[in-house]
Amino acid sequence: MKCCLYIILSSCCLLTKTLASESNVGLARALAQVVVNSEMGRFKTLYIYTQRSSASTGGHLEELLDQLLMALPPTLQARRLFLQQSMEYKPYVHAVLALVDDLPALSAIYGRIRATQDLSYTLIYMSLPTEAYGEEIQAVLRLLWRLSVLNVGVVLRPPGGQLLMVSYFPFSAAHGCQVISASVVNRYQVEQGQWASQDYFPPKLGNFYGCRLTCATWEDMPYLVWRRDGSESFVGIEGALLQFMADNLNFSVGLYWMNKEEVLATFDESGWIFDEIFGHHADFSLGGFHFKPSAGSEIPYSQSTYYFMSHIMLVTNLQSAYSAYEKLAFPFSPFLWRVIGLVLLLSCLLLFLVDRWWPGHEFRHPRHAYYELFVLTMGGNLEDGSVPRGISGRLVLLTWMFGTLVLRSGYQSGMYQLLRQDTQRNPPQTIAEVLAQRFTIQLAEVNEARIMASLPELRPEQLVHLEGSELQSFPALAQQSGSSARVAILTPYEYFGYFRKVHPMSRRLHLVRERIYTQQLAFYVRRHSHLVGVLNKQIQHAHSHGFLEHWTRQYVSAVDEADESVARIASTSYSTLDGIDGDPRLSEAEEQQVAPVRQNVLSMRELAALFWLILWANLGAVVFFLMELLLPRMKLRSEIQKNMRYLLEKQMKKWVKK
Repeated sequence: MKCCLYIILSSCCLLTKTLASESNVGLARALAQVVVNSEMGRFKTLYIYTQRSSASTGGHLEELLDQLLMALPPTLQARRLFLQQSMEYKPYVHAVLALVDDLPALSAIYGRIRATQDLSYTLIYMSLPTEAYGEEIQAVLRLLWRLSVLNVGVVLRPPGGQLLMVSYFPFSAAHGCQVISASVVNRYQVEQGQWASQDYFPPKLGNFYGCRLTCATWEDMPYLVWRRDGSESFVGIEGALLQFMADNLNFSVGLYWMNKEEVLATFDESGWIFDEIFGHHADFSLGGFHFKPSAGSEIPYSQSTYYFMSHIMLVTNLQSAYSAYEKLAFPFSPFLWRVIGLVLLLSCLLLFLVDRWWPGHEFRHPRHAYYELFVLTMGGNLEDGSVPRGISGRLVLLTWMFGTLVLRSGYQSGMYQLLRQDTQRNPPQTIAEVLAQRFTIQLAEVNEARIMASLPELRPEQLVHLEGSELQSFPALAQQSGSSARVAILTPYEYFGYFRKVHPMSRRLHLVRERIYTQQLAFYVRRHSHLVGVLNKQIQHAHSHGFLEHWTRQYVSAVDEADESVARIASTSYSTLDGIDGDPRLSEAEEQQVAPVRQNVLSMRELAALFWLILWANLGAVVFFLMELLLPRMKLRSEIQKNMRYLLEKQMKKWVKK
């Protein structure tokens, strides 16, 4: 009897193991289908983690793992297998399969990391939970949401031999905004041996359904300004990008305005301020933050790819302008002027020698030779009697006339261009020239260490800290143009471009085209946030369609345009201290320069040199005319005085004799 009972129990145990083994085979095939047919199949390496909290489930998970490895095709054999080990952060897109029994086991796998940055396609099998809408599954999904594990499917085995795949949608029309609720996204059909849907990881962040995402930022043109004129819109490069993303992703923008202390704290390399912001105030931040490729694990934030290239450059004032008389010599270089003067001296010397040693030659013209040389040089004509009779003389004359014609044409062309350009003294063209000429360089105090590292040849005594922002300092720098002062402001490229587009005083400033260094601007989010992938896709979308180039041309590209073609934009006023509207130091003439098209006429200022030369010449002619009138009378008076003096002396001699 006992023997029969033992046989029956043994048969039941064997049958149970057989059924369990067959069940594991079916489960392994179901999991293998997901791995092979989903996005996980694109990766050659599959990271498999196993963890159990109960000793009774160990054999089941180990047997399932063996069956799964046999079910995978050779091209997708697991190359990374972790048994009861915590997961490490992987900064690239990868595939993860986790076999656990309950929530504590899953928490142990993710124990070392705070988030995965939504870079993993994750398939999780849990052996103990059976209710898709039970409390334990809800806790599992909340854990995954905190870790930003969005591309995830949790496979359960409820009673009846069915398999369910559960996930969550943090933004949906049904559940609301950031409400984590279980949703059955797929079912395994045992009879057909396949899943009902081939979409194992449905997208979750393509539509935010009008939910609010809060951005931590501050107002600073040309980057971002919030219009309060009723339009309720953003302007600036970053403002346009933010509005672009909000429209594409269907989310409303909440704003957390950072105060001055928080803005200054962002320059701290530790980044502690972002831990506070992302923990209590905002989902992401935007504010001209630099992309840092070397940011380590201790930094409490992650960053998107860069969306804008900012060049750090020097803007200097213009030295005093060349005088009206100096401009007359500009069309020719000093060397050419010396050559012309030497030729004229040699010509005069030749005429002198001919006149002295060859009196019968046809070049001899004792009264007007030097005058006629001057007339020919200035483009005048000779008298008929002064034209050489011989062929050799005429050849020399034609050569001289042709040479002076070329010189006059070149001078006239250069003079016109000079008058139109209103040339200033040559400003420095390179950073080395700025440093060599001992310019005083103004910069924000927070940038001093970075600049000194980039320009080790910069002397500390040349540095002065700005009292305000670059936009506030540009007008004062422009006021120093035309003087002997040598001042430069170290600023991002886009600040000067924006200042030039809204302010006519920019014509008094000079941009040194050589850049000191380049920095990329990026979004900041909490450490390994799921928003990184979302932001990167939108930045790539904006770049590929030329939107960022369009916004750059609109707000800062005037730095690359000629003065006559600058299409100026209306200055944007905002609440910070960086406003540059209505500078009272602008003259009326400067304000009129805002017109985009300049009339192509020469002004009196541009013709000042010619005006003064004509005036002095006429004054000189008047002086000579007066001298011609007065000299004869002075000579007559001198003769009378001489005769009177002679008569007096003669009379005195007579009186002395008497």
